Amino acid sequence: MKPLKTLSIIFLLTLFGCAPTEAVLSEFDESVDFDSYDTFILCLDDLFVKNPRYPNHDNIKVRELIGNAIETEMANRGYKTNVTEPQLQAGFKLLVEEKEATFFDCKEQDEYTYWEECTINTTIYTDETLVVYVSDLEKNQIIWQASIKCDLSRYNKKLPEYVNELVATLFNEYPKVGRTL
Repeated sequence: MKPLKTLSIIFLLTLFGCAPTEAVLSEFDESVDFDSYDTFILCLDDLFVKNPRYPNHDNIKVRELIGNAIETEMANRGYKTNVTEPQLQAGFKLLVEEKEATFFDCKEQDEYTYWEECTINTTIYTDETLVVYVSDLEKNQIIWQASIKCDLSRYNKKLPEYVNELVATLFNEYPKVGRTL
């Protein structure tokens, strides 16, 4: 019985260790009937690299993977690709920015002089956010969007799986569509 319990705990830890744990921020237009749409197109402009200063985070491969994952999720919701007369446009933004974190390392010297030395260490890191959106082309307005923090530079061999998981997590927030596939 103990080996089964141990294996169950290991499985759960592995499962949660692989899943994105960041919170998803999502919003949609409540006045929109998402069942009234049938067709979509992927925004081709979103497939071009927008952050050339960060090639490990934003590159053609990453953008193609995100685009393919979005097309899959839209198809899973019953929408069909239509290049000539699409009703919806699905796309994404990959926001990449450098941020600084400053750390203070202060040590006590003795009882008369409180601080012996106070050195400041500054670390620069990259912060990424993936934003996925769907817009009504006739109204020219976004009707749904969701975002999540991500790190697309560290998942070399598992990048396709990671991107698919990120996009699926975002689309879990998509308003329910009543059509059946």
